[in-house]
Amino acid sequence: MASTATALSGPPYIFVSTPACVQRCLSSGVLQAKFVHDYLSIIILDKADLLFTYGYEKNLKDLKTHIPKRCQCLLMAATSSDDVESLKKLYLHNPYILTLAEVGDGKDEIVPKNVQQFWIQCSYRDKLLYILAILKLDLVQKKFGIKSAVLNAELPVN
Repeated sequence: MASTATALSGPPYIFVSTPACVQRCLSSGVLQAKFVHDYLSIIILDKADLLFTYGYEKNLKDLKTHIPKRCQCLLMAATSSDDVESLKKLYLHNPYILTLAEVGDGKDEIVPKNVQQFWIQCSYRDKLLYILAILKLDLVQKKFGIKSAVLNAELPVN
């Protein structure tokens, strides 16, 4: 806990943990509840379909009291279950559900054919120019928007 306390002496930019460890850090004062409330903007619950099975139900319910309403919550799950529905009701305000259907013989693929990812490696100085070009050339589909998609944290929200 001493090394954790040193690492969490101020609000962290990124905090990766199990729900039980977050609970211990909050109850021992290592992680200040004020930091969580004032600075937390995104919480990601990976393996949401298994968290209750792993015994984190009470921890997740207790943690919810510290999560500000403005916080964006993402649930990642391989399957849909009653546990995912419970977490959805507990943590999500306006959920958008993205379901990836398998295409063709997609079972053997790591990433299905209908999911694409691109990146451009550029200098810090040129990144805004590249983003502007991508937006102006309509290279990003505008059929729907997920508020969690951020091209660059330095750009204005609109």
